[in-house]
Amino acid sequence: MPDAATAASTDADVDLLDDLCRVLAEAADAVGEAARHASGLALGARLPAAALARGGSRRLGWRTLLRTLTDPEGLGWGPRGRGVARAGRFAGLLAGRESLAISIAVCGLRTRIRAVGASRPELLEDPDAVAVLEAVGEGRQAEAARLFRGIMRERGTEHAFALLGPAFADILAWHALTDANPFNDHAGWQVATGRAVPAEPLLGLGAAVWAFCDPGPSLPEGANGQGESAGPGGPQRFGGPARPDRPAAHRHPVRARFPGAAPRPAARPRPVDGLRGHASVLRTHAVRLRATPVAPTRRDPRAGALRAEVDLLAGRCATAANGFALAAAQLGER
Repeated sequence: MPDAATAASTDADVDLLDDLCRVLAEAADAVGEAARHASGLALGARLPAAALARGGSRRLGWRTLLRTLTDPEGLGWGPRGRGVARAGRFAGLLAGRESLAISIAVCGLRTRIRAVGASRPELLEDPDAVAVLEAVGEGRQAEAARLFRGIMRERGTEHAFALLGPAFADILAWHALTDANPFNDHAGWQVATGRAVPAEPLLGLGAAVWAFCDPGPSLPEGANGQGESAGPGGPQRFGGPARPDRPAAHRHPVRARFPGAAPRPAARPRPVDGLRGHASVLRTHAVRLRATPVAPTRRDPRAGALRAEVDLLAGRCATAANGFALAAAQLGER
């Protein structure tokens, strides 16, 4: 095959992998948000109390929601959020339970690493890079991370980043999401989906603390805290054109009053409607995952396995969507 045709085929395969990576990242984020909403509803205080007190369809809907959150064919082990949901997620991690959101995110990270290998054929000439890529292709995340750290230790950080620069963050994020430490998942999740997640307590300072400690952008030299700076002509205001001060009587806005009844506040969305919305979103992502093409098997021997894995993840998204829809129908309007 001519070199130009080979390069065109490689570029097309990389584009397909990039598209699949984006679809997987968006699906992982959607599954995580759906699981968070369902966890807050099923493991909160309001719905369980109502289900235990009233029984009937409310109790049936609650049980369906709990089964959906722990279905191995759907969400896997899906509790996410605060309180009981966070304790349940930690218990699942310690017990080795698999989560659909994490599985989709890991599949996206592995696909991104494969895209790096496909776009840089010169990596096949370096035995260390080949070893890392083979470990990634075979699903040995701990081995891939160990090999990459070995390259950093033996050949230097600069060489390791120059060799596998676009993929090193994905390798470490993959390892963070699948190791036994539940407290580094926020970093791996942010790399996999692009969604910022706050660190767990005791491991990092919250945003409020950083905002309190951060003095903000520095003021111009000689400026005081009132937005004025001292000059030869006395205090001068900066940050915009000068405006004359208004009289005291006009410093507060005057609200116009119109005859008639006050507008009624917008109705607050119900948790059941949220379940239906997340079910619809998950069905959409299941269709997108099945419809997104993968590189042809004749050019990538592992494309068939990747296609089967993506189809399996899409089927689990559809199963979770059906569970949410059934729980919403059973909870009903009451």
